[in-house]
Amino acid sequence: MKKIIIFTCLCIAVIFVSSCSKDKAKSPATPGVPPPGNSGYFFENTEWTGVAATYGQEYPQPCYLRFNGDTTVSVYVLFAWIMDNVNLEYHDSTVGHITSIDTVTDGMITIQVTFPFTSDQQVYHITDKKTLYGSPSPTSTVFYYNAFSPSLELCPKNIPSVSGTNWATNKITGSGPAEGMYEYPDITTFGFSVDGFTSYVRNGKIITYTPPDQTDLLLYKYSQIGPRLYFAGYNETTDKLIVYYGVLSPDGNTILADCRNHTDTRLPNYVQTINWYGPSGTTPNTHRVN
Repeated sequence: MKKIIIFTCLCIAVIFVSSCSKDKAKSPATPGVPPPGNSGYFFENTEWTGVAATYGQEYPQPCYLRFNGDTTVSVYVLFAWIMDNVNLEYHDSTVGHITSIDTVTDGMITIQVTFPFTSDQQVYHITDKKTLYGSPSPTSTVFYYNAFSPSLELCPKNIPSVSGTNWATNKITGSGPAEGMYEYPDITTFGFSVDGFTSYVRNGKIITYTPPDQTDLLLYKYSQIGPRLYFAGYNETTDKLIVYYGVLSPDGNTILADCRNHTDTRLPNYVQTINWYGPSGTTPNTHRVN
């Protein structure tokens, strides 16, 4: 039941339609006053993917950001926040409100965004209309554990579908005992079938997996919402499907992935003296092979 709740929460989302507005720059937005439609800012209704540096995590986490075309910004990350400085809470997204926009002539746009839920004030810098870097402002009152800093790239208007594609992770190099093994083995050598299911290959053989119950049958299907992906990795040593959240790179050739299940997953962690599952500090990723 827990898997069903987690997966269902991940998959219930509004399907965003990406579109671009005019590139004409207008005067900075008035704090607290929504700009009219077609405000002229190029980033209106755009989507961005990459990673977000967060406190206390093993690696930068996959991040999706959308400018919603009004004064709001939606951010999707597998957040683990300390609320009221006491309680650990898991949140999959947050919404911020744009308070100011400054345009300059050297190719950089500065946007200030407030996130009421965590009392965070962030500053985003967009360079050459294609890269975004952000962090809490010096005056932000966010609790340090809940701060995040995105590093993102602009996605194209038409997001490529993963249907019918196959993916694999890199092999570990070096002279250690893990040499030649696949990084992030849960999400290597697998494919997104055209019928909405996920298939897995391990040791050169197709896995014949029979979902034992409705929970695993649900996990066996994947969902793509623009550049966001909700899918199952597979641990063949325990014969378990594991929910992963991922974001597509703008070129559609890389998935940056993360998982809340740190018991059954095979991901890098700080307590390992040998990087059996991939380099420490690097966001888990898998690459399109066809």
